Amino acid sequence: MAPRIAVSQVVKRKAVIVKPNDTVHKVAKILSKNRVGSAVVVRGDEIVGIITDRDILDKVVAKGRDPKTVKVEEVMTKNPVTIEDDYDIQDAIDKMMDKGIRRLLVTHLGKPIGFVTAADLLSALNTYSSEEEEMSEETEVYGICELCGQYGPLYKVYIEGGEKWICESCKDSLNL
Repeated sequence: MAPRIAVSQVVKRKAVIVKPNDTVHKVAKILSKNRVGSAVVVRGDEIVGIITDRDILDKVVAKGRDPKTVKVEEVMTKNPVTIEDDYDIQDAIDKMMDKGIRRLLVTHLGKPIGFVTAADLLSALNTYSSEEEEMSEETEVYGICELCGQYGPLYKVYIEGGEKWICESCKDSLNL
């Protein structure tokens, strides 16, 4: 079964807020200072877009435009895909796959709080899987040994092509 992990538990990058009339040069400095690859573009209380390092490279630098004169609203991605922080990470993965994107803006009651990337979500799933494996290894099974009939902790073994639940004494005597 898929883990129940809320998107808020996976947010590693806090939202950096910029304005639509900021210059790309200013935003590039802000992104660099905060060591992030994207910022949320907000007008008043409304999220109007996001701008990423990729937007800056592809739409400004690669086209020879002057970052000191180009405004964010000219190159931002409008109407960014968002997800509320209390949604399950599986919802986030589904949304990313459906929209063909690598990062999602996470909001709380419509206000930006941060970003999650595909790598963040996969890492969270991997961590959960590792914890689940450790838990299953630690779980002891108690019952009646299928060889000697004593009650106690049991171990699953394969004898003569069949699965058997046996006690530690029988396991040791079989040298398994």
